[in-house]
Amino acid sequence: MRGAARQRFGAPISLILALVFPATIGSALALAYYGFKHAEDMSRPIEQLFRQESQDFADDLARAVEARIDKESVSLFDKISDVKDDPASADPCDIDPGPGIESFVVLSAAQKVECIWPKLREPPSPSKRKASPDAAPIRNPWSAKIKNLGWAQVGVGNFAYHHELLDGGGSVLLAYATRHTESGQPFHVVASLKLDFMGKHWSEEELARRRKNRRVAIVDENNTLVAGSALGGPEARPGGRFFYEGPFGKALYRWRIQMVPQNVEAFRAQWERTKGTRRLLIFLSTVIIAVGLGIVWLAVVAERRASRMKSDFIANVSHELKTPLSLIRMFGELVATGRHKDDRTAREYGGIITRESERLSHLIDNVLDFARLERGKASYHFTEGDLAEVVERALDVCRYRLDKEKMRLETEFEPELPCLRMDDNGMTLVTLNLVDNAIKHAAEGGKVLVTLRRAPGFVVLGVRDFGPGVPREEHNRIFERFYRSQRTRERNVRGSGIGLALVKHIVEAHGGRVVLTSPVAGKLEGRPGSLFEVFLPAPVAADAKSGAASVQAAPVVQS
Repeated sequence: MRGAARQRFGAPISLILALVFPATIGSALALAYYGFKHAEDMSRPIEQLFRQESQDFADDLARAVEARIDKESVSLFDKISDVKDDPASADPCDIDPGPGIESFVVLSAAQKVECIWPKLREPPSPSKRKASPDAAPIRNPWSAKIKNLGWAQVGVGNFAYHHELLDGGGSVLLAYATRHTESGQPFHVVASLKLDFMGKHWSEEELARRRKNRRVAIVDENNTLVAGSALGGPEARPGGRFFYEGPFGKALYRWRIQMVPQNVEAFRAQWERTKGTRRLLIFLSTVIIAVGLGIVWLAVVAERRASRMKSDFIANVSHELKTPLSLIRMFGELVATGRHKDDRTAREYGGIITRESERLSHLIDNVLDFARLERGKASYHFTEGDLAEVVERALDVCRYRLDKEKMRLETEFEPELPCLRMDDNGMTLVTLNLVDNAIKHAAEGGKVLVTLRRAPGFVVLGVRDFGPGVPREEHNRIFERFYRSQRTRERNVRGSGIGLALVKHIVEAHGGRVVLTSPVAGKLEGRPGSLFEVFLPAPVAADAKSGAASVQAAPVVQS
C-alpha cells in the first residue's frame, strides 16, 4: 500500500517535471534566439536613420547644383531669345554663353541648324593630322543626339535635360528648349554643359557650404571622382553596412553620390564590440539558465530519492520498533500473570525482555543520534581511553544475539595498543552498528571476526563478516543515509539504513576514516565477505614507543 501510494504521489510530480522542464528549456532557447535577433536588429534603425539623412543631404546638394545649372541654361536661352528678337542682330550665336556652357546650337522650327557656338572646324585630312597632331578638330558631342531628344514632351517656354553616355567614353549633359520670337516663329536651342566645371566648381562650392559629419564623393559613370573626396576603407564600398549610394539629382542622373559616416571605422568597431557583448551576455544567460535547470533537476531527483529513502526508513524503523515492543509486551504479560512453569522459564522470559529492550534501546539511540546529526547538533566528549576496553564492552552486548543467531564471534586484538583520544559512547555505537551489520549479512551459522591492530599512525578496528559481500558498484553509496544495498532488499533483511551513516560521521568526527573492502576471501568457509575497517589516529609518541613490540607480538585470539 505504501509503495502504491508513493507511486501515485510520484506520478503527478514526474508528469509536471516532464512538462515544465522542456517548456523552460524551450523558453530559454526562444529567448536566446530572439535576443540574438534583437541584437542584430538594433543596428537597423541606426542604418535607416543614416540612409535617410544621407538621402536628404544628397537631395539638398543635388538641388543646389541643379539650381546653378538651371540658372546657367535659362540665362543662355534668354540671351538667344533677346538676339532673335533684335532685328539688328545677325547671328544669335555671337553671344557669351557663360562659364558653364561648353557649346550650343540654334535650330529652326524644322530643326535645321542656324548657328553653332563655338564655330566648328572641318576635320583635317589624314596627312595634316599626321603633320600636326595637336590640331585636333573641335568635336560636336551632341549633333548626333538632337533627333533623340524628347521634343514632344517639352512645351514652349520650358526646357529639359538629357544626360547620355557617349560611344567613345564619357558622357554629355544637354539642356534643350523651344522658344518663340516676338513674331511667333519657333526655334530650338540645344546646349552642352561643362561637366568638369560643374564637378570641380559648383559641386565643390556647394559641399563646402554644408556642414557635414560624413565623407562625400560624387563619381561619374566610370566611377571616377568628380567632386568630394575618396571614401576609402572596406566600409566605404558598396555592400558596407553604413554605405550610402544614390543618383545625383534629376539632371545629372548618370552621376552617383556616395557617403559614409566621418568616423565609420570607429563606429563600425564600436558597433561590433557592442554586438559581441550583447551576444556574449545572451549566450552566458542561456548557459546559466541551462545549468540552473540542470542543478534544479539534480536537486529534485536527489530530493525525491531522499524522500523515498525516508519513507523506507520510517517503515523499517516502525517495523523494528514494533517487533521488540510486541515481544516485551507478550513475555511481560506472561511473567505478570504467572503463566510460566518455573523459575527457569521466568528467567528465560526475563532474558528475552532484557535482550529486546537492549535491541530497542540501541535502535532508539541510533534514531536519536541520527536526528541530532541531521540538525547539526551532534556533540562528542573526548577523553583518553583504551579502545580495546570500549570494544569489549560493546561486544558483550552483542553476544546474546550472536548465540541466538547461532553465530560465532571471534576477536583478534594486538597487545599494548596506545590510548586514543575518543568519545566512549560514540565508539561503542560504532562497534555495535558494525557488528549488527555483520550479523545481518553474515552467512547462516557463520561467524563475525572483530580485529584491533596497529597501522602507521593509526589504530584500526576491523569488523568482518563472511556473507555474500557488497557489490563494487555500491561501495560509494553504502555509507549514505537511508541507503540499503540491493542484496539487503532482496533478502528482506531488516534495518533502518542509518547505522553505517552514523559510523562514518562518528569516525570522521574523531579525525579518522572508515573503509569497506568487499568481497574478500573468507578464512573458514571460503566465502566472500565484507570487511569494514575504522582507522583512528593514534598519538605519535605512543605509536613510536610501542611500535616495535606491537609489530612483533602475536595477536590474541578469543572466541
